[in-house]
Amino acid sequence: MAVTKWMTLIRQCLLNRRSVKEFAQILQRHQGDINGTQVVTALVNCRESFCAKGDPLISLYLEHVGTTGLAKISESLVALIHQWNQSKNPKTTDMLDCCTQTLQDMTMIIVSPKFKMDMSEAQICLNLSSKWLIALSQHLSSSVEETPTQELNYVLEALAFLLASLAATEAGLAALSQHELPKDATSNVQSSVQRAIGQCLTLYPNMSPQLVERLNAVVKHINMIGDGSIQPDESMQASEMQALQFQVSIPQSQIVASRAATICYLDTLLSTGATIDDSVMLNFLSSRHQSEHQSMFIDLFIAAFDSLRVHVSSKDSSMRVEQCQIFIQSKLPVLLSMISASSFNSFNTDEAITDAWHQVSPFLISQDVLTIGYKCLHTCSLHHLLSPQIIHQLIGSEDVTASFSKGLYSKDDLVTQVISNHSRGPKLIEELVRSDGSAGSLSQAIVEVIQHYCQSKETQYLKDLANAILRKPSAINCISLFIRPAYWLGPLCTLIDDWRWDEIHGEAQPIYDEFGAVFLLILVSRARLGLRKSDIGIRRKDGFLADYLERENSEYTLSELSKDRESKLSEWVNALYLADGLSDELFANCSPHDYYLLIPTLLRQSVTAHQYGKLSSESLNAGLDYLLESFLLPSLISALNWVGRYLNNNLALAGVVLKVLTKSPSSADSQDIHRTILATAAPTLRRRLEAAQSQDPNIQSAISIFSAYQEFSFVPERESLDGTIDILGSLQSSITCLLTPVTSLDLENQSLSRYSPSLMRLALRCHGADATLRSLIEVLLQLSNSHNFLFALDLISTIICIAEPKLRDVLRIRYNMLSTVLRKGDALSAEAVVRLYRQVETYTTILTAQDMNLDQFAFAHQLSNIDTANANLDAVVSGQGDGLDLQAEQGHEADGIDQVLGEAAALGNLDDGMGGNDVDLSFDALYGPQSTDMNLEDLNDLDLDMF
Repeated sequence: MAVTKWMTLIRQCLLNRRSVKEFAQILQRHQGDINGTQVVTALVNCRESFCAKGDPLISLYLEHVGTTGLAKISESLVALIHQWNQSKNPKTTDMLDCCTQTLQDMTMIIVSPKFKMDMSEAQICLNLSSKWLIALSQHLSSSVEETPTQELNYVLEALAFLLASLAATEAGLAALSQHELPKDATSNVQSSVQRAIGQCLTLYPNMSPQLVERLNAVVKHINMIGDGSIQPDESMQASEMQALQFQVSIPQSQIVASRAATICYLDTLLSTGATIDDSVMLNFLSSRHQSEHQSMFIDLFIAAFDSLRVHVSSKDSSMRVEQCQIFIQSKLPVLLSMISASSFNSFNTDEAITDAWHQVSPFLISQDVLTIGYKCLHTCSLHHLLSPQIIHQLIGSEDVTASFSKGLYSKDDLVTQVISNHSRGPKLIEELVRSDGSAGSLSQAIVEVIQHYCQSKETQYLKDLANAILRKPSAINCISLFIRPAYWLGPLCTLIDDWRWDEIHGEAQPIYDEFGAVFLLILVSRARLGLRKSDIGIRRKDGFLADYLERENSEYTLSELSKDRESKLSEWVNALYLADGLSDELFANCSPHDYYLLIPTLLRQSVTAHQYGKLSSESLNAGLDYLLESFLLPSLISALNWVGRYLNNNLALAGVVLKVLTKSPSSADSQDIHRTILATAAPTLRRRLEAAQSQDPNIQSAISIFSAYQEFSFVPERESLDGTIDILGSLQSSITCLLTPVTSLDLENQSLSRYSPSLMRLALRCHGADATLRSLIEVLLQLSNSHNFLFALDLISTIICIAEPKLRDVLRIRYNMLSTVLRKGDALSAEAVVRLYRQVETYTTILTAQDMNLDQFAFAHQLSNIDTANANLDAVVSGQGDGLDLQAEQGHEADGIDQVLGEAAALGNLDDGMGGNDVDLSFDALYGPQSTDMNLEDLNDLDLDMF
């Protein structure tokens, strides 16, 4: 039977919801024609493009095919890799989900007691899975594109689970450790698996602990068989046992809480605009201070003001100074109150704050910074941490506090006020950015109001609130300091995705205005906080937002447009450039979902028409002017990003477009929002314009405009390199500097040599994670005989935990390769690695507990995400099959898969080919030197007899 007939047969089984028993009987009728790879290929194709997501029948069919021996695991891998190769880049969500589920199904087959596999089959499977894992890891590590999606992470993790499960089988263990076979056959499998696991762990630190443990166990098994060259040697086993004994001989380090680590941890959170989770912060402090609450209290107070001092004295970004100010005035007193309560009032807070204030006040040299300190003390008194007498002694004059707030807001009172008087909502935003201590309650109230408006569909009031935030973008990071972005952006994303355009009544233009305000708030928040798509709470993977963000301002070709969208594009071109204006009929006929996806295409058509003389300069400018209307302002995000990518095509014309888009709108209400949009696009667009080195007056004018917006996002810009700076040396000296007490005499010098997250990023980018880790270990070795060693261990462990994950991965690999260090006789470095690894693992466990916290906003959001609308899987699948054209499927060519399947059919005769001395299992030999395009080249060129 042809592959297309298997596809038809399986689709019919799925449509009719045939049980596994019935499926087996149908296959039994074609027993003489069954080809395992063809059956698996058909199942994979159906899972990707035919079935409802998560259809359990596909998993059951695959289990039957695998456990009965109709298809070997190696044949299934060939089919899946071929399907991966055939799909275009970037991979669609459907393709990624299909691969993840199929790999998981294959893993379940392997661990099934019904499944049997010989050693030759295990070697083939280990080679295929490890080569795929290497290729995927290498591509992702060298990619300059956006951070991979969570779905891609799931594929890699599922593939790693499959590899670990294969290695854990009896046949897999034999394939990795068999000495009776020719050396090359076993060693190549070992080296491939070891390389795959090493690259996988380095690239993806966020894997489950169980998977990491299993992968490390595989590596240790391989290391016991041979050294880095995989040469069998009995001394290797002894070396590995020596490493284990050495680890056991190192006593647990005493955990000592250094103030430097607390400063470093808090400063990193404030510098990146991260949400500061109360429980995680207090658990981190408590575990390190061994519940010495007074020390926790004082260290946290001093760390907050030290971070403020450094950012002010180094003339750092005003955003980070403002973030420190909000934290000190509103978040710090709450945390201090929680520490005091958890200690059961075991220490006197008056004395603790007085002690801490006397340590920080000499460094608060400017009046503005001193006022922030006074407001913090005042808020502490409102939380009953300071008595009136003590606060009077510390501040000195009641006139200073006369203008401060006399009490703290209650979240419930604020919500009640807004619900009864909707004009109060935007006023909360004004109070939020200048709050004297109630920023937390204000943030919670704003989020609760947003959720209320989303649930009740009161989009007019939601628009007013969103516009108020857009006019004061600092409110975004203020809210996110207290509440994670997904919890308050998630309801907005759901509202946008579920917006029904066929239910509007009355004029459509005001609805555009309301939709646009919410949509723009999501985009600006994402840019300001540097959020990934998975961080903003998108619920629907096939919704408008997922589609918009996946395209990232890319234009459609006309051939890609459906007839409906092509018609809407024509209507917009006509309205902008030919008709008398934008009619309400235009808005009624085209939903915002379609309009915002068409913006790049609309601009491309406009400038192309101008280039060919079909559109005059005056008409082009007049049409683009419409984008400055308040109800179309969000389209400037796509428009400006598209212009940045269009620069290389026609710089002069790009300047003409920018001249229109950057001019201030005529509406006073829109001007602040327009400035926020320009600030959002400014960093990237300014760099591209400057790189173009054009003397065009429009380009120079645009550079001048964008240069006025020096900062907007907490995402760090790529630091410039100075060839005269020893980056790793500076990193080491900055860490040592943090451990040195500061005095007023060396204040300025210490600020210049102070550790900062940007210095760590620079070290990782220029020298890599391995060299950076070595420099950190060198600091520990330098202080090994010093009284500061435990403080340095605490500080460096904290730095590794809050730095990029690949630093932890390299440390984990060093720990697992400890025998190599011991063979060199470097016991001191080995001890440093052991102590550092243990402490980093302890701290990581505490800090990653954040993902398990139950938050009132998260819990409500999760409840709202439960979809019980359609639980009828049969109906879903049947509905999808209504339009199935089986005849068309019969005529479709296999796109070269026959050759792959023919090669896969030879898998049964591989035993004789495993022992050849000319076997080359290198990455280049299998996939070619140009395989980093993530297609694994073409499996038609993969000769499976080489395995």
